[in-house]
Amino acid sequence: MNLQQNREEARRRRLVNRSVAQHRQLYFEDVRRGVVNVGSASVRRSLRVAGRVDDRFDGGFDSAQDHDRADHSAMTLIVKGGIVLTMLGMLVQFREPLLAAAVALLPSGLAG
Repeated sequence: MNLQQNREEARRRRLVNRSVAQHRQLYFEDVRRGVVNVGSASVRRSLRVAGRVDDRFDGGFDSAQDHDRADHSAMTLIVKGGIVLTMLGMLVQFREPLLAAAVALLPSGLAG
């Protein structure tokens, strides 16, 4: 290759590398904002790039109404109840090892 071809090839590589870096930066910004789900990133990303973003495909909270819907008090109570029931179930299931561990923590005179 001559000098001109070397320069053109180096310029092309710089442009490609810059484009890849910009695409990566935009993608991870979208992931941080919650616009892109990692599993289906290519579909949502292509819709956003093409300018054909529909609200059904946007995973972020763009309005107060969307945020209120996601942070509904009834849903919060259901999730908290599920967590408490799971914890109680674990206590019942593993009661013997937990009791043995609790007794082991007591001073030797109280363990009887």
